[in-house]
Amino acid sequence: MMRYKQKLIDFLCTFPKVTVGLSDLERAFQGEQIDYETFAGIVLELENEGSLGAVNSHGRNGKPLSLAYHYRIHKRLLQEEYVRELHQWSSRLHPDISLDIYYGLSPDIWRADLPYIEQIDAYLKRGSRPTRQAPAPERSYELVRDEKWITDHGGQALLERLGIWEQLQIVPVSDPLMLAVNPSIRFASKKHLHLIVENKSTFQGLVPELPGMAFSSLILGYGRKIVGNLGMLRLQYPVQSAEHEIYYFGDLDLEGILIWYDLHVKFGVELALPFYQACLKKPPARGKQNHRLNEEALRAFTRRFNKEESNQIIAMLGEGCYIPQETLKSEELIRVGREAVWSQKGCQSN
Repeated sequence: MMRYKQKLIDFLCTFPKVTVGLSDLERAFQGEQIDYETFAGIVLELENEGSLGAVNSHGRNGKPLSLAYHYRIHKRLLQEEYVRELHQWSSRLHPDISLDIYYGLSPDIWRADLPYIEQIDAYLKRGSRPTRQAPAPERSYELVRDEKWITDHGGQALLERLGIWEQLQIVPVSDPLMLAVNPSIRFASKKHLHLIVENKSTFQGLVPELPGMAFSSLILGYGRKIVGNLGMLRLQYPVQSAEHEIYYFGDLDLEGILIWYDLHVKFGVELALPFYQACLKKPPARGKQNHRLNEEALRAFTRRFNKEESNQIIAMLGEGCYIPQETLKSEELIRVGREAVWSQKGCQSN
């Protein structure tokens, strides 16, 4: 009985109108095996509580458990019951779990989340917070006995709603970085420079000469994929005590600019300016009309260049042109990589 009543309350809380017909109330239980006596008992209980007000002018159905053909929905009273329920659960759950966000969400989201919340509550009450990081599938199985729950079934969003995502020390699942490590680099160095290149041909052009460059590693970006998996660098290149500077060199087009900007915002990645400056000496190509303009990204990108270069970039993109990084031949890539002075405070060509 309580389950059916709660189902009807959830339905009424999200119903788009202020009045509801008897046929609509019946549809709330579509697919359920519920008899008229149970259904009518629930509706009458809500009517007696004041959550549903009969529209008397529309009459009643005249059955032994008589129901009105139309009801006014008093959502404030329904929501008061929902709020009371949240208060009750808050007092029972582990103190690290916050239900604050649910006061502004519909009850059906709360109902869907509750079985998982109970499992998370049991997990936290069995011991202290995790003291080590764990991959998402491992922590997911610990929490709800489903290794794909966090990554594939909305688990991360739920944990963020509860305010405990950070506390659970979950390492998101990312593809491994494709990187080459400079064999001449001393891992005891206090500073390590890393270069991300967008495309495979540029990566292959630079790899053979990496020992003669200042970069500790060369990373293949593969377009936007790098935004999701650059966090793997600290695991695959575990030199924790040093300072790390990361540079990006991609196509000089709107998409390449946006990829860099997202990397800059998320990881502090800077532009490999000498490579871009070498590209600006080459003739642009036409195409890539389908790329979207992000004005904030473009402003941040062009601020790294001098005024003449900035104007050249804006004019080129405005004409529907671009410069692919493949415009630089292998020998040019190697020369720039070797001869440029690399510093985040202003890398420049010699």
